[in-house]
Amino acid sequence: MKNRINWIMFFLLTMTALGLIPGTASAETTNEDFLRNFEGVYAWEKGLYQGAIDSANPYSKPLRILKTTESGINVLLDRVLVTEDELAVSFLISGDFPQDLIDVQMFADIDVGPLLPYPSHSFEAVRGEPEDRWPIRRILSEKNEDSGEPPVVLDTRTVLLIRHDGYISPTDPIRVRVRIPLITVTWLYPATDGTFREQRYFEDELLEFEFETDGAELAAQTKSFQLDHTFEIGGQPYEFHNFRFNPMQLILFTGPAWEYVEAGRGAYLTGIPYVEAAADDGTIIYLDPSDTYFRPYNGFTRKILKPEIIRALEQIKTLTLTPCYLPKPVIKDEKSYSYPRRGSAAFDCSSEWAVTLNIRD
Repeated sequence: MKNRINWIMFFLLTMTALGLIPGTASAETTNEDFLRNFEGVYAWEKGLYQGAIDSANPYSKPLRILKTTESGINVLLDRVLVTEDELAVSFLISGDFPQDLIDVQMFADIDVGPLLPYPSHSFEAVRGEPEDRWPIRRILSEKNEDSGEPPVVLDTRTVLLIRHDGYISPTDPIRVRVRIPLITVTWLYPATDGTFREQRYFEDELLEFEFETDGAELAAQTKSFQLDHTFEIGGQPYEFHNFRFNPMQLILFTGPAWEYVEAGRGAYLTGIPYVEAAADDGTIIYLDPSDTYFRPYNGFTRKILKPEIIRALEQIKTLTLTPCYLPKPVIKDEKSYSYPRRGSAAFDCSSEWAVTLNIRD
């Protein structure tokens, strides 16, 4: 216990000296006002991050709920986006961080409800083991010494709505509770040998956010198509069961469409690595295999973030789903292999296996 107290005192003194802990209430208020008025721009087309939510997305909703820890770290719950199988939230984090800031990591638990049983016409769950996923972070604004403006860091989190034990309907009100038990701040400091070392500060004060949202606007545009489409490639049967479409997400439910084949020191995927969705206006979207570690279904999906593609999908009339078959990857040598790029001649995307859907009359 004594050691813990000593460590706490050490960190408090260090953070005070570095400016992580504001000395006055007015400084804290100034930083809060700055973050409340800060317009975070995190857009897919700007390449700032490979994420689950885009500030320019027409279906993301502003929340702007601000919480501040005792040491003066400001966390703004910025936006929420509800799609067919996922709820995503974005956070803007700021404070009197050191100049040589490397990263700010935020650990969060998200509870959503109510959880409903699968409807009678649903697909069967696929077994899978969850695995850790690195959070997505980017520094949106550097510290400005001239103006005194603090840096702003983006963090995003997602939680699945389609699960192994049920689902949450995006059309209904969704109760969301976010708990942030830990925030870490990492920066560089000069060592005595002239090199730079990492220093890390742990803020373990609990922050809680609660709000209610839904995906009713997007869900109103969701169409479900019963396909019952079967075909055969190389003696192997494949099935397209059901397809859900809206301008932001496409989900194709299938039977198993690929398998691992042992080769040399590892294994490679063979079968259907992607499905091409081609609209009548020329828009082409590649659907990737669903991650069955997280999503309880076999199939292919794509979440659309770019506003221009969303606008295009709001107007299309037909959509053709074509499986692209790859018997095996390109073997470099006995110990390695590589996959060709989508659309290359290595894939067999035969129209014989395709199915065309009337999205709009």
